[in-house]
Amino acid sequence: PFKPRAVGPVGDGYVVGPEDQLRLTVWGATEFQYELLVDVEGRLLIPNIGMVTVAGQKLSELRESLKIRLGKSYSGLLKNPPTIFMDLTVTRLRPIQLYVLGEVKNPGGYTINYNSNIFNILYSVGGPKVSGSLRDVRVIRDGRQIASIDLYDLLLKGTENQNISLQNNDRIFIPPRKSSVSIEGQVKRPAIYELNEDEDVNVLLEFSGGIKPEAYGDRFQISRVIPIEERQNPSFAREITDYSLKEVLMGGTNIKLFDQDRVRLFKISDVSDDYVEINGQVNQAGTYELSDDIQTVRDLIIAADSLQDDAFFGRALLTRTLDDSTTELYNLELDELMQNENSSFNMTLQKRDNVQILRNTVELIDQRYVNITGEVVNPGRFSYSENMTLEDLILKAGGFREGAYIGDVEITRTEKTSNKSLIASKLTHELVSDSDKKDDFYSVEYFWPMLDNAKEFNLTHRDQVYIRKNPRFKEQQFITLEGEVEFPGVYTILSENEKLSTVIQRAGGLTNEGYASGARLKRGNQEVIIDMDELLRGDRTQDIFVKSGDTVRVPKIPNTVLVTGNVALDGFIKYKEGEKLTYYLDQAGGMQQDSYKYVQLTQANGAIYEVKRRGLFKDNPTVEDGARINVIYEAPEPEGAKPDAGEILQKSVATLTSALTIIILAERAFN
Repeated sequence: PFKPRAVGPVGDGYVVGPEDQLRLTVWGATEFQYELLVDVEGRLLIPNIGMVTVAGQKLSELRESLKIRLGKSYSGLLKNPPTIFMDLTVTRLRPIQLYVLGEVKNPGGYTINYNSNIFNILYSVGGPKVSGSLRDVRVIRDGRQIASIDLYDLLLKGTENQNISLQNNDRIFIPPRKSSVSIEGQVKRPAIYELNEDEDVNVLLEFSGGIKPEAYGDRFQISRVIPIEERQNPSFAREITDYSLKEVLMGGTNIKLFDQDRVRLFKISDVSDDYVEINGQVNQAGTYELSDDIQTVRDLIIAADSLQDDAFFGRALLTRTLDDSTTELYNLELDELMQNENSSFNMTLQKRDNVQILRNTVELIDQRYVNITGEVVNPGRFSYSENMTLEDLILKAGGFREGAYIGDVEITRTEKTSNKSLIASKLTHELVSDSDKKDDFYSVEYFWPMLDNAKEFNLTHRDQVYIRKNPRFKEQQFITLEGEVEFPGVYTILSENEKLSTVIQRAGGLTNEGYASGARLKRGNQEVIIDMDELLRGDRTQDIFVKSGDTVRVPKIPNTVLVTGNVALDGFIKYKEGEKLTYYLDQAGGMQQDSYKYVQLTQANGAIYEVKRRGLFKDNPTVEDGARINVIYEAPEPEGAKPDAGEILQKSVATLTSALTIIILAERAFN
């Protein structure tokens, strides 16, 4: 949806260049129309006119110069008033190539339309990584940074302050995030934001959409990482500081934020301070505002639609919260205060008082329980009651899961022995009576018959119920295909023995732009090295069994090789088929130092090779398209350092080889 159009109107300031397609239209006394392509030398071939150099001219300037040039053959263009009219438009924009580098998901070289902007480019490469900056997107041209773009203007405000016209060979570089600060709680857009050095908590509040009406004004909190050199205890690396939100909003406090700060805004209470509460055996329990009609306990009970039939008239409880947050408990004679409003038990209410009306039966608090685990919707511990059955427990646990074994259930029961010790025994209870159906998969049709059987089993305190999983039940397993396959998406693994080749076939194979050698398979947090190029050519030794959760990504053909590290000029080199390691090192200007540890070659499929010196020779492997070459620098050893045994052996072999060569040459010279 964000791909720019290759055709369409352009402004008069557009600079014409090679590969632009122009339309020259002449009408009036003479009429014709030509579609003209600017050649690589920046020229147009106009029929009956000849070659005209156009590259480097603005569209408005080119119209005027062509009008004068055509006027020599068609004088009506220059008459006053004119009898012939002319127009020149751009019908197709030239493509340009640029490089996207740094903290992006898919770095590399890309061919884009001339009218693409920074947002188009970042969208097409998958956007920055989480570690990449959105506040400092750099445009580098001819080795010099020409712009730094803050994407927050676009993402948070919908404005685009800098409209950079991109050119061929530009580099877009995404540096790492400067600082990450999170904000949570009572703001409209809680998230993690990137802040510049001069931005404080006011800017963070603006980025987060402002505060919600429920925000608590007297206090908000900042959790900050203590610098390493200031930590008193290495185990505690954060400190928490409270600030006044009112002072910040009124401009009285300017709080600077640092990387990894966490800002939290609190919420006010859902009710006002001027309230009382009643619960228990009344018809309308809840919170009530203190008013002229509600001044005493009796008033509150009447406002709550009076007492229920099972209310206990012997006593009611009033809990009062004092200013220091401590509480006081008062016992009230409910029967007396309801019959006599002047009774001392009909106390005058205060803010935040709580009145509890008890039931007319006293229930002992019993901590008895039963447990259920395994293939139920909500496994866990549940309160036990007298005459509780297995059916009751299964219903409390939300019923069976799809993988439940329907044959029987296992119960572990703990009982007291004669010497008052506890002993555990295992019991089983059939859920499906028909033995021919016990191995069937669970379905809704079995639910009620299974519950009927479960009703026949009475539970006791501390029973442990285990609903086993059907050993033949398997969850559906999936593999994800991304990138350059005909039909990317999530595919079901059809069997335990399904291989990667069949999944690729089901997805329609690779697209014309798919780069098989760069395909990667991610399994969990690990990468599995695959050679899809050989696999697609029929080499079954490269085929592997797929597993649930696998992700296979096939990139586009990159056409570049990245050279970094200890070379004269690091960057992307155009890929040339069949060329070896030394070719790309030479293209990068060679290595800067004679002393280096090794060259690390990472092929496009993720395979990593260490290319080291071996005696008098070097390994020189063939480099694949999309590979990365990293020359590792090894600093020279300080003077007086003792060489290791390997180095001594290598020098000895080199000396011995040189001596033998001299002896052989001498023998040949004198024989």
